[in-house]
Amino acid sequence: KNSTGTWNPFSLAVLRLGFTEPAFTSPLNYNKSAGIYKCAYCRTPLFSSKAKYDSGSGWPSFWRTIAINRVSLKREWDGRIECLCASCGGHLGHVFPDGPTRGSLDEKELENVPETDPKIGYKVKSSNEENGESEFMRMPRFCVNGVALSFEACE
Repeated sequence: KNSTGTWNPFSLAVLRLGFTEPAFTSPLNYNKSAGIYKCAYCRTPLFSSKAKYDSGSGWPSFWRTIAINRVSLKREWDGRIECLCASCGGHLGHVFPDGPTRGSLDEKELENVPETDPKIGYKVKSSNEENGESEFMRMPRFCVNGVALSFEACE
């Protein structure tokens, strides 16, 4: 597949070889503008600024993807969950179970979480006692290398 994205050597090392950029070095970690975060390699939209938050990790973090099947997941040898661009296979970063609490997020945004997003996090007893199921108290944290992303501001 032909790339329409970056040929920056460091971005390619992250996207194609799975390297990790040093924490707190990406300008996108500090970006507060409204817009869309896309794969730096193939330009597929991956995350919305509405789902971005400051996790304190040093990398841009998101609690949901922008639409179904935008990110694929792969369990690594050490147990971590790698997230990749579903379109081009580029390494984005990792997903962790310690995202923001559901109660801290906009309910309308929670209703639109893509069904293909991972169901990981810390569980609590559901308010729906009929089925006795547990629900996740925390959303996932997509911890993404900034050089794996490009940003397009909303007009």
